[in-house]
Amino acid sequence: MPPSARAVRAQTELDPADVVVTALEIRHPALSEPICVVQDTASLDLDGRNHIPLAFRSRLAGDVDGQAPSAEIGIDNVGRELMRWVDAAQGGAGATIRVMRVLRTATPPRVEWEVTTDVLGVRATQREVVVRLGYDPLLTRPAVLVRYDPQTAPGLF
Repeated sequence: MPPSARAVRAQTELDPADVVVTALEIRHPALSEPICVVQDTASLDLDGRNHIPLAFRSRLAGDVDGQAPSAEIGIDNVGRELMRWVDAAQGGAGATIRVMRVLRTATPPRVEWEVTTDVLGVRATQREVVVRLGYDPLLTRPAVLVRYDPQTAPGLF
């Protein structure tokens, strides 16, 4: 769905009346409720869930030949809520993350844009939890297990 005119104005005006924030929902089969955070100074009630305010940063996916694109989100590990998730998820295998751009000043707050990706890996330090995002690299896998080339079968070449 395309973003509303209010969301476009909020992202392009110098002094917008409306506010657009980024919210995350991290889901895992081992958890009954998703971890919900918002990049803001106040909590956000969205779709019946309370998103706690935490600072996070993102690094966009690179375009490297022979590698599946992956992005990273670094979330501050201030209250240690995320460490409970990392422990319960046993490192994050099988988790998904939903990234949403939310028009906070709408009543009720409205999701303007969203994408859901797989969690490829999680690394945690005392300061932050870094979540590596991407998709299963199905298209970068070889079609056969053993290729006959000069490295694997030098006698044929």
